[in-house]
Amino acid sequence: MGGSDNQRYLGWTLVALSAVAWSTAGYFTRLIEEDVWTILFWRGVFGGLALALMVAVQSRGKVIKAYSGLGGMGLLLALVSGLGMIAFLSSLRLTTVADVYVIYATVPFITAGVAWLILRERTSLIILAASALALAGVVVTLSGARYGGSLLGQFIAFLMTLTMALMTVILRWKRDIPVMPALGLSAWVAAFISFWFCHPFDVSSSDLALLALFGLTQSALGLMLFGMGSRLIPAAEATLITALDVPLAPLWVWLAFGEVPSSYTLAGGTIVLAAVFGHIAIEMRRPQLENLRN
Repeated sequence: MGGSDNQRYLGWTLVALSAVAWSTAGYFTRLIEEDVWTILFWRGVFGGLALALMVAVQSRGKVIKAYSGLGGMGLLLALVSGLGMIAFLSSLRLTTVADVYVIYATVPFITAGVAWLILRERTSLIILAASALALAGVVVTLSGARYGGSLLGQFIAFLMTLTMALMTVILRWKRDIPVMPALGLSAWVAAFISFWFCHPFDVSSSDLALLALFGLTQSALGLMLFGMGSRLIPAAEATLITALDVPLAPLWVWLAFGEVPSSYTLAGGTIVLAAVFGHIAIEMRRPQLENLRN
């Protein structure tokens, strides 16, 4: 097995694990009895603290030097990622969940376009076909949901999708950006913006503990895994694998709260899983097929 193959397999694993971490958002928001802005603020604070601690360990205590070395592209990455966090939960407040997830499911195609414009990175037909299948799975999952929310909410959902595409391409393009300082700063950006729209100190101790866990797992761990993994695989492929959070999100709610997923959710989730793992299986077999031809 070649080194490039090892890198790609590692990239798949890290991005898939980031999707697992991100898929817990619905579980935490069900448990935490606070408004969206308060959740965003404390999630950003605890996520930023966790990533800052990782930076301190990684840089052997030279935290200020690590953050000051981000450069222009590192700061842009932090801003884009922070705005994406805000846009995601804001869109959920302004339009339906179905609208948000169907719009977000187009992210592999948008990423492919942005990657071609900036990096001239061509996306294979296999990735595009798998992305189209995953999009169909999302639509099936949400077939029983309500559509037609506000136009503003749909626009913000599109902006969120665009920020995800830009974030992925920047990580792929500028591989010398320190990942943890940049993404840690993005959590602080989200917290700073959210602070002006919430009452952060009017939170119960139990909710604060859950918010800390939310920030550590869903935010810090998810960002760190995606930041490392997306550098190792094509940009559109990275965002395809993040579609795993669509079938996983209702799974955690089902296990925790006993909410049985609908037949639409089960069918759509199966299609998404087939798209992602089918693509990975094909890519893993490709070197063997090429060796046979030679």
